[in-house]
Amino acid sequence: MLFHILLALSLQGPALSESPTAVVNIQRLVAESTLGKAATAQLRAFQTQKEKAIADKQVEVQQLTRSGAQRTQIDKAQLELQRLAQDAETELAALDRQLQEELQKKLRPVVAQVALEEHIGIILELPQPMIIWVSPSVDVTAKVIARLEAETKDKK
Repeated sequence: MLFHILLALSLQGPALSESPTAVVNIQRLVAESTLGKAATAQLRAFQTQKEKAIADKQVEVQQLTRSGAQRTQIDKAQLELQRLAQDAETELAALDRQLQEELQKKLRPVVAQVALEEHIGIILELPQPMIIWVSPSVDVTAKVIARLEAETKDKK
């Protein structure tokens, strides 16, 4: 992925010097921004709640095992524990995705505004190098399509 980004940047040539590249460290943004802190707190609270429910169910299974309960009753409690853990994992992942999407919705216009104010052509996300914003002025897709179409017509 980094190779593709570097290749794309190298192809920009002189236009890149007119429209500099910048980075946004998403981990830092989440750790330091009010929105990021709130999302992290919400995720942790949900995780703590689910961990408590799982721990309570584990205690129940242990009590059934110690008390010599019927095997079917113990098996049922163990199955409920497994389902509870699986559901908690699924729900936690879904909440994480939802919170990330909400943060991205709020982040996009802010990043675009900063890019316009600072005359930035491309903004990369850190720590994984991924393009999160590109100025329409550095998008040469229309030119590439036009040349491709022209070359295709010339060869016919």
